[in-house]
Amino acid sequence: MDSNEGRKKTKRCNFCGASFDEIAKSGKVGCAHCYEEFYDELLPSIRRIHGRTNHTGKLARRAGTEVRVRNEITKCKYELEQAIKTQEFEKAAELRDKIKELEKNIGSEQNA
Repeated sequence: MDSNEGRKKTKRCNFCGASFDEIAKSGKVGCAHCYEEFYDELLPSIRRIHGRTNHTGKLARRAGTEVRVRNEITKCKYELEQAIKTQEFEKAAELRDKIKELEKNIGSEQNA
């Protein structure tokens, strides 16, 4: 088998032509489309490196209170999952109560 036959059988990004093996060797994704093309292959590495797969960047100072509270709820839910996985049940209970309180505050602001 020549090198062209092996190249044809390897799954490649339809946009840039990168293969997952090339991405794994270089540690760099070929283009933005590679994330979609190699989603299943990249996901375990992204989780291992970053701990999560959702972007939780900074909020603008002018972001509304509700947006900030919802962001805090999302953060607490993630921490709750981690506490449950590591069997830190007291911390999990505290986080559960904090989430309920934050959700209650959002409900009271919407009714006001």
